[in-house]
Amino acid sequence: MNGGLPVVPAPTDRFTELARRYSGAMPEAFIAVLCPLLIPIESLNKEIIRIPGQSHYRASFSVRITDESRGVLQRGRTGKFVPANYAGAGGLWREIAKGRIIDVDGATSIAGGEVYAGGRKRDLEHALTELQPTDFLEIDQFGASAKVLSGLTEYYLVEIAKASGYSVRRMPEDTARHLGTYYNYDFEFERAGERRKIEVKSIWGTDTRFARLIHSRGPGYPTSSCKFETQDIFAVSLFLRTGNIRDFAFARSVPRDIRPYGLPRAQRFPDHVNQNPRCEVGDGTWFATIDEVWSLE
Repeated sequence: MNGGLPVVPAPTDRFTELARRYSGAMPEAFIAVLCPLLIPIESLNKEIIRIPGQSHYRASFSVRITDESRGVLQRGRTGKFVPANYAGAGGLWREIAKGRIIDVDGATSIAGGEVYAGGRKRDLEHALTELQPTDFLEIDQFGASAKVLSGLTEYYLVEIAKASGYSVRRMPEDTARHLGTYYNYDFEFERAGERRKIEVKSIWGTDTRFARLIHSRGPGYPTSSCKFETQDIFAVSLFLRTGNIRDFAFARSVPRDIRPYGLPRAQRFPDHVNQNPRCEVGDGTWFATIDEVWSLE
């Protein structure tokens, strides 16, 4: 799924180049911002209870408060549980479940929280079969990880496209009113005189079986689902499922009733795509390479 890109060894020292714009910033600052904090689980109770007044379910856990974690372990703080082999032995990143701090006891230096996984009880039950007391709670201290992931995703999509012979144009994230209308897609790919509009999305973090094809509501968008006409191809990052930044699934932005390889329509807004379609490479709708989906009419 990496488009045949060569595996490039890590550079020995690029910090001077990395920090050039941020005068005075030291390596530890970049580590703190770019690398979420990993906190060992102190205790884990897998008994499932229903959250009072809600239809959601939770289990419980606790973590020990240290000098390193004291500043972020506050009531309401959320994070992700990740495998011990990722934290300590170089394994791939993977979200097992989500965690939320609900109680902080400074006297005992213990913070208690709830384990949750979407809203369905069966999703939490499945997550708890995998979650172990040796795993870690990962907390994004400065809120940068989502933006970094988005940037790296687009970087590797561009590299994959160029390696496959496409020329690539990154569209502006915003357009001044006097310069024309806003581009509702991320890239233009071109090859042999043919041009396609590409929209980059991700799978759904709550349930990674599904893509998350959403758009901001506004003029022309009465729903948060993408319009079919906005883009020609969806490029969906599979990182939240596979832990590999180079893994993508590609689909044509056409309704399934028009083309058999198409995507389902949103029920109330038929000009819009269903915002959470199942995403599985090889199912006839989703493809592993740009070339496969490019040639579809």
